[in-house]
Amino acid sequence: MLSVSCILFGQDGSIAYITGPSQAGYQLTVFSLDTGETTAPGRGDCDAYPQWSPDGRSIAYQTKQPEGTGIRIIRSEEAADQAVAHHFPWNHRPRWSPDGANLVYTSRDESSPLSRITVYSFERGEETFWGGEQRGILSVAWLPGMELMKALDPESEDEHASIALLDLRKEAEAHGLLVSVGLIGTPPKMYTDLFITTPSLATPVLSFLEPDNRRHMEYNVNPDHDARQIAYESNDGGDRELFVLGRRGITNVSNHPAADWNPVWSPDDSWLAFESFRGGRQGIYRVLVSTGNVLPVHVGNAYNCWSPDWSPDGEWMVFVSDMSGTPQLFLVRSDGSDLRQLTFGPFPALSPAWQPVSKHRQE
Repeated sequence: MLSVSCILFGQDGSIAYITGPSQAGYQLTVFSLDTGETTAPGRGDCDAYPQWSPDGRSIAYQTKQPEGTGIRIIRSEEAADQAVAHHFPWNHRPRWSPDGANLVYTSRDESSPLSRITVYSFERGEETFWGGEQRGILSVAWLPGMELMKALDPESEDEHASIALLDLRKEAEAHGLLVSVGLIGTPPKMYTDLFITTPSLATPVLSFLEPDNRRHMEYNVNPDHDARQIAYESNDGGDRELFVLGRRGITNVSNHPAADWNPVWSPDDSWLAFESFRGGRQGIYRVLVSTGNVLPVHVGNAYNCWSPDWSPDGEWMVFVSDMSGTPQLFLVRSDGSDLRQLTFGPFPALSPAWQPVSKHRQE
């Protein structure tokens, strides 16, 4: 296994991650693949969930604020980071819109544990709430287009559902579209579902496709880059599996008795990287979505690997492993060859996010 001094392998850009002695001291840190240097631009106060903007110029992340948790933005051309002005004290897991003009995240106040969807506009400098009255949102992401709406056929539903779907499409064309995982019902008859979401509407997707089926959804939901497919986790069938929703319906793409989770799309949307215990220990795998063919990327006999992310060209992955003791970042080619250790710090290195290809770096 090669060390960081040998890894400048034609890749450029940076990898953002979180490190620190404890959760209270976790700090957003950036490793430059161009220079091999690290910087620590984060607050260092429970920093978490770094997310690059689509142009690779900015990082949104979650951090502690006086009355809860808030979202902050670090821009490459500015020395200081920017705090998002929040309506609610608790704000979690930011995701960028495809054009970089907005952020979406979940928010809640002290009076309820149920989160709602919040969208922040950089142009207006303000938040708006999406999804109408829907609460209990667990996870949310932007859909970069309308293609997936074609998977919902109003002609196969009753008149009321058809009207609701047409209203959803009309609002989505005007304002954009989100996909989220949220709660339905109340205990003990509570389950979760995928929602297609606009400013005033939150429509359960699986209720359109399989009205009699009540799947219990897991947390992660991740649309591909063209809005043609959504990868998500479900314990449908008893164990935790990866499913893909597309125009052809719903497909179990991981299909194994061991738990599978954390799907991450390759840049060309052909593969999903994910984590699984199918090898005995927690390891990194990839599945060819069109066939369901699963291949190991890196699996150890005496250590765990998790949190994969792809390089912009799809040739490499970065992931976390405790193979050297304290969890650190490692690089490996997507076919599992050429393993290299990236970080060697005294504290855990977690949640890696590879910087997208930026037009300003190509010019």
